Amino acid sequence: MPPQTRCPNCGQDEWLQSPRTHYLPTAVRLEDGGYGADTSRGPHVAVWRCNNCLYVMQFWEPD
Repeated sequence: MPPQTRCPNCGQDEWLQSPRTHYLPTAVRLEDGGYGADTSRGPHVAVWRCNNCLYVMQFWEPD
């Protein structure tokens, strides 16, 4: 579903969605004090682009 808001840059309401849904893994602190990526969970990010001015909006939903 496209964004329910108008483009904050040009005011148009024509959105195109990226054909891919991107996935951001969650960072996990390791026992040695470092960090690693937990690829089993994290938010999915959909990227929408204004068809008029190419402004980009990102929306995420938790896994």
